[in-house]
Amino acid sequence: MDPAPPPPLPDDALASVLRGLAPRDLAVSRCVCKAWRRVVDDRRLLRADLLPRSLGGIFLNLHGLWFTQFLARPTTGAAVSGRLDYTVPGEPDRLPIIYVRDHCNGLLLLKHCVVNPATRQWALLPPRPDDLPQPPPPGMDVCTDEYLVFDPTLSPDDFELFILPSVPHKLKQSDEECEESEWPPSTLILSVFSSKTGLWEEREFGREGAAAGTLPGMVGSVRSFFDHQGCYWRGALYVCCSDCFVMRISLSNSTYRVIRLPTEGGEFYLGKSIKGVYCASLFQESQLQIWFLNDECGHDQTEWVLKHDRDIFPILPNLNYDEQCDGPWILQEFYYWGPEQHYDEISELEVNEVIVEDKMEEKFEWDSDNDNVLEPGSRSNDSCIVLLGFHPYKKVVFLSDKFDRVLAYNWSISKLQDLGKLFPKFYIEHDYQFFHRLVSASFPYTPCWLGELPEKLNSEARLQD
Repeated sequence: MDPAPPPPLPDDALASVLRGLAPRDLAVSRCVCKAWRRVVDDRRLLRADLLPRSLGGIFLNLHGLWFTQFLARPTTGAAVSGRLDYTVPGEPDRLPIIYVRDHCNGLLLLKHCVVNPATRQWALLPPRPDDLPQPPPPGMDVCTDEYLVFDPTLSPDDFELFILPSVPHKLKQSDEECEESEWPPSTLILSVFSSKTGLWEEREFGREGAAAGTLPGMVGSVRSFFDHQGCYWRGALYVCCSDCFVMRISLSNSTYRVIRLPTEGGEFYLGKSIKGVYCASLFQESQLQIWFLNDECGHDQTEWVLKHDRDIFPILPNLNYDEQCDGPWILQEFYYWGPEQHYDEISELEVNEVIVEDKMEEKFEWDSDNDNVLEPGSRSNDSCIVLLGFHPYKKVVFLSDKFDRVLAYNWSISKLQDLGKLFPKFYIEHDYQFFHRLVSASFPYTPCWLGELPEKLNSEARLQD
């Protein structure tokens, strides 16, 4: 006869034990049983440091490559791996695309799931219904991009996906009959997926304020750089719907507003940073402007405030990058497909070399605010600067340069830092397979140790099955 199970620990004793857990383990402990979750929540053991309040690195999508790479910022805390193939059911040699499509407060959106790399939990996504997305309103185009919304301070176990229409380059024939119609429409119906219900639904949003104009004056611009640009800030989703406009979706009161970007033309990047929503723009290759969106100057008013305007070409460093070398940040390189399936020229040995294992974690244990400050250097009269995003908690914008390096530019002191290499070894050595070495999307990543996603499987459980 089996011995009787030991009596449960008193709440005080259990709370004392749980307080000593590392952030990842404490977050996972909420999933063990209801009693443990109750103790964690009632005793407020979920500390503020479990929220997404630090930068963990940058996820990078490269042109022609369907495996997202991860430039990891070393930390003295728990390291996070950018390897995501543990979310894929089935045989390891039959993996689908592992490609990050969006990020919000520590969660990543992939084609098949939403995953939290910090806790290694994920939620599989159901197939999108055939009738989605819904036909767009007059003066807008169908857009199949999904934007992820996750706010752990409001609901740490739930997320939503939004499909927003975009502004077309020219009016469709069906819209020409409505040329005098105001734009944007007074009511916007969006397709929204809720993890709480597991269903897609139509959600109605009313326009705030007056129309921006009529249809003929609102078209004629397309997104010429990163197609997927958006961010979530204090209950609202901000999405670039063209090179001219940002759409602000307020989730608390089901309203929306279209905001004209501060500049038109050139390269730009919309994201959130230290005080809210920012837009970085590049003109004449190296003239960098940083704009802040003052969204609190009135109920139906917004104002872009210029925070920085400088030609950064004179301070760009001129370093020898003939050899691919790491910086203070480490590029975790991932190539999931075996050589027998794709790119036969890449040997199995090389594939194994570029995949980062968990043992690499000790390699990027690091903590410094100075990273690698660079001195200005003489450069040839050419530059190729690409905006990669904002540091969420500092006055820093991330760039890449012609030498395939990732740089951090602090606009408060006009200093540049070299963070590390941009492209993995196999991507450079076999660039004839990829035609152009370009960044197609980038997502600054903020680890979050909160939340419980429905899918309880993890990589360790898969190995045990």
